[in-house]
Amino acid sequence: MNQNREDFLHDWIIDEIQGKYSKEFNEIKVNKLNEKNHDFKNLFPDIIFGNYGQIVMIGEVETESNINEEIIEKWKSFQSVGTNCIIFVPKNKIKATRDLCWNNQLVERIKISSYSVEIPLT
Repeated sequence: MNQNREDFLHDWIIDEIQGKYSKEFNEIKVNKLNEKNHDFKNLFPDIIFGNYGQIVMIGEVETESNINEEIIEKWKSFQSVGTNCIIFVPKNKIKATRDLCWNNQLVERIKISSYSVEIPLT
């Protein structure tokens, strides 16, 4: 998948997650690609989930091409801030993401959730 498509997908998934979780959290702040509008402890996760002024969880949306060893340092920095961290990955990358987390002692500290994009052609 080319980078423009992955960038579009990344931001689209953020919008979908924001909509899905809006019933569960009354404050959801997003940092789309290359945006740094909302920080949490000097980090800029893709999604910051909050309720009544308290940050409950931070989230990162990953696309297929960036699930590799290079992303581990970023995940480690997010899990080190003392709040729940969730990584949203393509459904076909769950095993690879779990393996990366396992190999880097992150398996108990980061929750992994998956997404799939289906475009019906009728």
